[in-house]
Amino acid sequence: MKILDFDLEGSHFIMEAEVSKRQKTDDDDDDMVCQWLRYLFENTQVYKETDGVVSPFRITGVAWAGYQLTADHALRDVLGRITRNETGKLTVHYVCPELQEFLNMFKKYPAIHGERTIPYFIFHRGDIARLCYATNEFLYYVGDDDMPLMFRTDDGTLVSDNEFADIGFTESEQNVEDGTEHLLAFTDYDLESVFDSEGGGDMEP
Repeated sequence: MKILDFDLEGSHFIMEAEVSKRQKTDDDDDDMVCQWLRYLFENTQVYKETDGVVSPFRITGVAWAGYQLTADHALRDVLGRITRNETGKLTVHYVCPELQEFLNMFKKYPAIHGERTIPYFIFHRGDIARLCYATNEFLYYVGDDDMPLMFRTDDGTLVSDNEFADIGFTESEQNVEDGTEHLLAFTDYDLESVFDSEGGGDMEP
């Protein structure tokens, strides 16, 4: 079934996948993203529309770590862009109800209101990361590994999700001291309390 329809960097894409209800397992208590992602999306396919013709899109990209990117990586990438409310390169036309339910959870926890609402939680590479530092230029999120992720404040586009984000974080701290970047206040949420309050009890046992 069709799960996403969007424009990215000037091209029109459609994603399809097999969707099924996620079964709750004993491991879900330690995998907090499962509390929000109640459906599985398998056998993901990516299509590109050009001049009204829709055809399979072959993913040839390679991640900075050297592994081949797949349709599942592409799906996680687009979901991440949506959760951080990216406005720079992405325009979403359709999201299936099963994915929309998941994405709506991130909208419930805004960190900064402005021309672009900045969320406190984002989805990145299959995990949930939280906002830890914000300036007028860059946003920094951290996941379970405490390694920073770096995004542009104005449009939410990715700057770095590797060691260069750590360098950028240090530079932003210095720039704040020098007055060339300015700290932004944001609403903080406790991750454990959020998941406790949302619960996962409505997943099938």
